Amino acid sequence: QNTKAHLKVTQKELKDLQWEHEVLEQRFSKVQAERDELYQKFTKAINEVQQKTGFKNLLLERKLKGLLSVLEKKEVELSEVFAASNLDPGALSLVSHKLEDVLNSKNTTIKDLQFQLAQVCKAHNDMLQTFEAKLTAFGIPLDNLGFKPLASPVLGQ
Repeated sequence: QNTKAHLKVTQKELKDLQWEHEVLEQRFSKVQAERDELYQKFTKAINEVQQKTGFKNLLLERKLKGLLSVLEKKEVELSEVFAASNLDPGALSLVSHKLEDVLNSKNTTIKDLQFQLAQVCKAHNDMLQTFEAKLTAFGIPLDNLGFKPLASPVLGQ
């Protein structure tokens, strides 16, 4: 009879442990699903940020190239005007000063655009570092991404 009582106690302990195991399995599955969902959201957010920063970089680079192209054309036109005209030195000096002012303004715009581009590149790189740190913190290998995040060179540094 002592053995039967011991068997009953052991069977009850087994049932309790099985039930606890099932509960833990369900909680584990739920945590895994939450982790997977967070990973997908994080990956989607990273892709969106990469696309936006890439697009902004492209726009800034195109704008910079356009301004440089316009500057070159204007310099050629001005050289042709100076060569074709016989301006007196005073008028030539006045035109030169006005041109210098315009060029200084354009150079300031170019520097501002380069600074903005550098800021966007830095923000992009900072975001990549944060992303990689979060993946590491969640125990997700970087190789699981399915793509290689592209770090942007920070211009002007």
